[in-house]
Amino acid sequence: MNLLVFTKRVPATQEEELRIIDDGNKIDLSKVPFKVNDWDNYSVEEAVRIVEKIGGTVTAVSIGDSESDEVLRRAIAMGAKDGFLIETENILHDPNARSTLIYNFLKKEGLPFDAIFTGVQSEDDQFAAVGGILAAKLRIPFVSMVIGIDNIENGYAIVRRELEGGLQERIKISLPCVMSIQTGINEPRYVSIMGIRKASKVERKVLKASDYQENVENMIELTRWVYPLKKEGATLLSPDLENACKELLNILKEKGVYQ
Repeated sequence: MNLLVFTKRVPATQEEELRIIDDGNKIDLSKVPFKVNDWDNYSVEEAVRIVEKIGGTVTAVSIGDSESDEVLRRAIAMGAKDGFLIETENILHDPNARSTLIYNFLKKEGLPFDAIFTGVQSEDDQFAAVGGILAAKLRIPFVSMVIGIDNIENGYAIVRRELEGGLQERIKISLPCVMSIQTGINEPRYVSIMGIRKASKVERKVLKASDYQENVENMIELTRWVYPLKKEGATLLSPDLENACKELLNILKEKGVYQ
């Protein structure tokens, strides 16, 4: 079983205050720490578990600058056999451009695969579209929001995917295919600093994105970064239930919600 997992290095912006610079053209990420995309962490773990169970190899692939090598080292420390870095200095915000680049890479390098794993989405762009577009370009099946892979054998996979309203769907999908993995499908293993250092000795091929540019075209143009508008403060209601209900009713009347 040959599994390809795409993993992305993203800025950890949850607890950092971002600064817009260059008259709204850029975000200053110089002091923001980076990490592996959370969804991709689950994807790597799921691929490694499958290979540990039925055999095969896991190959990690990342698109980004030279610093993106760190997410490949982490994937290898988790159990991937090797990795490919498609190096580019230009940030590809457009999911169609990223998918086309990946498609060209797979076709040119001729990497064999039984399944491709991506995260459901990336924490920075949050388009949740690369997996589906890539599957369409490869003309192979695609399943999104995967929360369980129950079985893989005889050219098929039995998977469970998340639906709205807390529902699940259990489906059978033929291989090769593309799966977008949801968080919570497993518990990613702990990776030590020593493990990552050992992984740095494993071969990771660095390729240039410029070699895979055929039909790669940004259909989304980033025009300007802006801060969200500040909202008014919250209104605190009385701790007394009866008075709180009266105050709430008056607010609804003022807003025209209740007559």
